[in-house]
Amino acid sequence: MATHIAASPSAQKRDMFTNWIGWLDPLQAAKQHLADHPNSDLSTLIQDFKDGLSVLASNTATSADMMNEARPLAANFLKQGKRLLQDDLYENRDGAKYVGLHALLVDKIIGEVGENLKTQFFAEMPPLAIMATGGYGRGELAPFSDIDLLFVPSHALADEGRAETEFIEAILYLLWDLGLKVGHATRSLRQNLHAAQQDVTICTSLIELRIIGGDAGLADQLKQHFQRWMSRQSVPPFVQAKLSERDSRIHYHGGTRYAVEPNVKDGKGGLRDLHTLFWIAKFSFRLQSITDLLENGVLREAEMRNFASTQRFLWTVRCFVHLHHGRADDRLTFDAQTEIAPKLGFANRPGLRDVERLMKYYFLTAVQVGHLTRIICAAIGSDFAEKTFSLRSFLRSSLPIGLDIAPFELKDGRLHLPADKLFRDNFSLVVRIFYLAQMNNLDLHPDSIKRLTRAVRAARTTDLQSPRAFDTFLKILISSASPERILRLMNETQWLGKFLPDFGKIVGMMQFDMYHSYTVDEHTIKAVGFIHALEKGALTQDAPLATRIIKTISSRRALYVAMLLHDIAKGRGGDHSVLGAEVARELCPIMGLTEEETETVIWLIRYHLLMSKTAFRYDLNDPQTIADFAAEVQSPERLKLLLCLTVADIQAVGPSIWNGWKASLMRNLYHRAQAVLGGAAPTEVSAQAVADSIEGMIAALPEWTEQQMDEHIRQFYPSYWTNFSLSSHLHHAELVKKYTENQQKILIDFKDDDDSNSTILVVMAADHPGLFSRIVGAVAISGCSIMNARINTRQDGTILDQFRIQQNRQPVTDMHVRKRITQLIEQSLAGEVSLFTRLKEKTAQRSERVKVMDVPPRIIVTNKRSRTHTVIEVNGPDRPGLLYQITYHLAQLNLQINSATVSTYGEKAVDVFYVKDVFGLQITKQATQDKISQTLKDIFDI
Repeated sequence: MATHIAASPSAQKRDMFTNWIGWLDPLQAAKQHLADHPNSDLSTLIQDFKDGLSVLASNTATSADMMNEARPLAANFLKQGKRLLQDDLYENRDGAKYVGLHALLVDKIIGEVGENLKTQFFAEMPPLAIMATGGYGRGELAPFSDIDLLFVPSHALADEGRAETEFIEAILYLLWDLGLKVGHATRSLRQNLHAAQQDVTICTSLIELRIIGGDAGLADQLKQHFQRWMSRQSVPPFVQAKLSERDSRIHYHGGTRYAVEPNVKDGKGGLRDLHTLFWIAKFSFRLQSITDLLENGVLREAEMRNFASTQRFLWTVRCFVHLHHGRADDRLTFDAQTEIAPKLGFANRPGLRDVERLMKYYFLTAVQVGHLTRIICAAIGSDFAEKTFSLRSFLRSSLPIGLDIAPFELKDGRLHLPADKLFRDNFSLVVRIFYLAQMNNLDLHPDSIKRLTRAVRAARTTDLQSPRAFDTFLKILISSASPERILRLMNETQWLGKFLPDFGKIVGMMQFDMYHSYTVDEHTIKAVGFIHALEKGALTQDAPLATRIIKTISSRRALYVAMLLHDIAKGRGGDHSVLGAEVARELCPIMGLTEEETETVIWLIRYHLLMSKTAFRYDLNDPQTIADFAAEVQSPERLKLLLCLTVADIQAVGPSIWNGWKASLMRNLYHRAQAVLGGAAPTEVSAQAVADSIEGMIAALPEWTEQQMDEHIRQFYPSYWTNFSLSSHLHHAELVKKYTENQQKILIDFKDDDDSNSTILVVMAADHPGLFSRIVGAVAISGCSIMNARINTRQDGTILDQFRIQQNRQPVTDMHVRKRITQLIEQSLAGEVSLFTRLKEKTAQRSERVKVMDVPPRIIVTNKRSRTHTVIEVNGPDRPGLLYQITYHLAQLNLQINSATVSTYGEKAVDVFYVKDVFGLQITKQATQDKISQTLKDIFDI
């Protein structure tokens, strides 16, 4: 292997950090780097430390005196060394260089201090080896990584007072005093082998043993004994244990490599996955170095280079992340992404910000980690798989008798292309193996995945595309068997992005906001999966209407294709809905869709945000809202398709985004638009909705007298009856009765709502200017957020306002918080507390993650969305107390807020208000509209 590597021109370069071989062994590269640069600042610093420590040791009387004086010397050495490493990292952006040199610095502290300590004060101590394990053992130390040490005495230590114990404690106390987090163990040779047998974690740590100081013979003895012990162990149990450990870790960190704030170390596709490959490869193939995989034929040289560059990039990002957080925090948070992107050399490009380009590269790197995992696991599976008999394997082994899977075969129950056939000789075999895997619910054999991925990388798009390939792909997409698993496999093997180059542009694309939880490609694949789940009835509880409606649609193929393409034009520097429709116009005919289906797909992509925007922002009781929506939709079939697509799209945004409250708004909009499309006038639809609501409440309250019911109905305006569900009407009726009978000045009620994962706050009081603003201010000061607000004023001037509130995205169940909200509302109404002053201070309390988000404020004041009200739409960065500030200024402008819809999309707030002036009229003067707009814009400059 050495000869092969030496033959590479890049290997002839003097500095190992300039070629990929050095990236695989950063500590060895660090040693060579210092040897090649003896006059560098770092080399000089190390030599000065060694000289100073030697002088110090020879001039102190006791080991305690030596350690006391060594402490400031070592602290200064470490501080100056890390400063030099940080400067070099910022200049050269090389994480491999940082982790290797950092490990070497710590080696020098432990090794030199240990050697001087032993020579001067512990010369008679029995042999003892100081060894590094874990990442430190591999020679990789990020800025705030742990230091894992193993002290190996020649025999088990039984007495606390032994010289070895004193020596070990002296080393540990020094490292702790330097602020290092140290993991340590003391075990003799025999104890280490016993521990490895009992604990797979200890076994793993011993794979990475490296001597730092002490008795080299003892260290070599342990390594030799461990290698002999390891050679007698069965490979599959260890591999299974590490892969199971990996699965648990990935599940804990979100289960996807496409999380928008990934964990660089422990997330899927992160450094720990590479470490797992390192452990598995060394244990399985009895390797001394990861580079031995090249000689064994497991990885080709190009793949070995890929391993090296992938590892180097992840090291670099991790180092920058540690330095950003100032601690051992491996989360690539939004604020870290924003700071790190330009430092890593990423610049803004049309359609993509620097941070989005960084994250796209990061996600593509994570995909490469998955590719390497498949290759190595395939090799291990071929060489070490234990043949076990089970009913499932027996049944699968007999599947070929009744299946047409030629030219494939089943190997270990998985689809496999025989070795004498090649994907690159017939690229149609690639899409066929995907199709067969879906139709027969089979997995692909790791060896075939490896060969398939290699073939795809070498192929051109024209090699993969053909009428037959598109026909098969469409069958996969619309199959009654779930397409999600196969689409994800297509994507991770890079076939999907090369087969559909437009899709390839969104692979790994980050959506830099706090609303979306996944990259664009992963969101798209999940959305297709949710469409299928709707069809199969798996979402009956979450989306009953869409589950029923999807069984009645006529344009099933168009729905699936539209879902696949709905975000395909993101990142192109324009409205992705408009640009995506243009992409669909070219792709759909190629994919085999009819002209009618193509037009349907184009329309769905162009308007895929229309239904959610209308339902969640605007007043569905306003006939104009329904009229405008129906005019855009035009047909009942489109309405059905748009409902199903919208539900799946929202479900795929992230966990907990969809809820029962949003489902009820969508149902409301759907039924009203359906009636209008059926020929009813929007005003008639609203009137019928009012009548139906009142009739439902009357039937549910038979104990109320006719007089009581008439009085209750008479007090509310028509909009009230269509603003709320029957359960809300019944709850309000109880509160009204209580408020009236007790002659309360103010009634404040809390009730948890499981459907929306929130708490419903209802306030009843005599109306007066600014009341709504005071309520939202009290909620904000209490540390809660408002999801939705509905304002209702009765004929007698009493208000009944309802708010859906949350604390940390959960219902407000803490009684102390509820009591605080109640007290603040009451104190504010009594003039005992100034909410404006309190909230002005709270406004600045935005997290760093939110501050980095670029959300330019946008204010829309229009009379086109309603015939009776002026609609004010406020878009901008969310923050504590924002809603209060908006409503406070609207009150100062003498505007009456008749209804409000409050929506938060991650860091972005979208608040819509239906208002009138003091005379109960729309605001028609342009000057007044401009004043409103400017006043609200000024809020975001605070």
